[in-house]
Amino acid sequence: MVEQQGFKKSNRTGNVLVADGRLTVDFRLETGAVTESVEVVAAVGETVNTTSGEVARVIDGGQVQDLALNGRNYMQLTTLIPGAPLLNDNQLDLMTSLSVSQPINGQRGNANSLTVDGGFNLDSGSNGSQINNVGLNFIKEVNIKTSNFSAEYGRMSGAAINVVTQNGGNKYHGSAWEFFRNEKLDANNFYINRTPLSTAQRTAGLTEQPRPPLRYNNFGWSLGGPMPIKKDKFFFAGMEWKLIRRSTDATLRTLPTRLERTGDFSVRLRGTDGIVGTADDGVLRDPLSTLPCTAATATVAAVRDGCFPGNKILPNRLTTDGKAIAKVYDVMETLAFFYNDTTAANNATYVRPNPFEVRQEFIRLDYRFNDRHSIYGRFLHDDYVLTAPYGTFIDSQLPTIPTERRRPGFSYQVSYLPG
Repeated sequence: MVEQQGFKKSNRTGNVLVADGRLTVDFRLETGAVTESVEVVAAVGETVNTTSGEVARVIDGGQVQDLALNGRNYMQLTTLIPGAPLLNDNQLDLMTSLSVSQPINGQRGNANSLTVDGGFNLDSGSNGSQINNVGLNFIKEVNIKTSNFSAEYGRMSGAAINVVTQNGGNKYHGSAWEFFRNEKLDANNFYINRTPLSTAQRTAGLTEQPRPPLRYNNFGWSLGGPMPIKKDKFFFAGMEWKLIRRSTDATLRTLPTRLERTGDFSVRLRGTDGIVGTADDGVLRDPLSTLPCTAATATVAAVRDGCFPGNKILPNRLTTDGKAIAKVYDVMETLAFFYNDTTAANNATYVRPNPFEVRQEFIRLDYRFNDRHSIYGRFLHDDYVLTAPYGTFIDSQLPTIPTERRRPGFSYQVSYLPG
């Protein structure tokens, strides 16, 4: 509101200042008595930024809460803006890895700057994951600046993505929620559908391969409002759990046959064409012999001929390491979803458990001194556990070294907000 002697009072309402936004409000004073007034109400909707040249988009709390996000991950909101292609449609993978990988305007996925209430929210060691994946019910709005933003948002060459957390108000408000997914609502994997039913499955009456388990439960609560007795003090708090019970995608791998694990490679003498003596025959040459060895002689060769007789490694030549490796393959056979005891490639299919659990705690306290000065303190904590069947950062060919990955994320922040 603006008033000046000799002019009508001018009042403009309905202007909303979003997070990291720039708002210009122009007043026009008309001559007249001060008792007269002119009131202008801003229209609801996005306004054109005439203050700076930055390209930005604000996703408000209503959109955050109402948009259908199958992974319940706020990073999915970045795909609403121009220049942000959807390169990975498995949102559960993006969530369980705390991924920041969303290319925008051709920049690398890990070139984005992520903040929460203006505080840094990236793993400084890699820039490839978040410290806290803020729950959607704790978000007030998300501001995404894609280009031409000022130097204060520097450090990264990609977009600047800032999450503004919820705060309390003059009235108490709260919520409780649960979202879920279940494999009974999904189609089966292509490779699993092509896997033949075992005798035990047919005996059990199955007519098709069962779907891999996928149970995703996302539930929690929130409560906000004025602090009891204390005037101009507000609180907002909540907890959220995300529990995922799923398996990895069907993966094809090649295992040696059971006979080969004992040192018997006689089946390899005929190679893939079934004819002895051609180039693809898998002849085992005795490494301790200097004599020649061919597929034609290997079937009847004595040790002195440079071949193992019958293409079978002699029992006394099997090393301790070799026997240990064979035992590893024995165990891998028992872990396979399906195993075909032949020399064909990709004779084993793996679908391994890949569970994920996270609990997030959030609390924010606001104290408003007056219309021009206020402060707040905010605490975020993520307790994150992921089981990786192929190893963390290793991605081994076989599930020999499953690891349990724990990543606690703590964030404390105190801020002063001038009016």
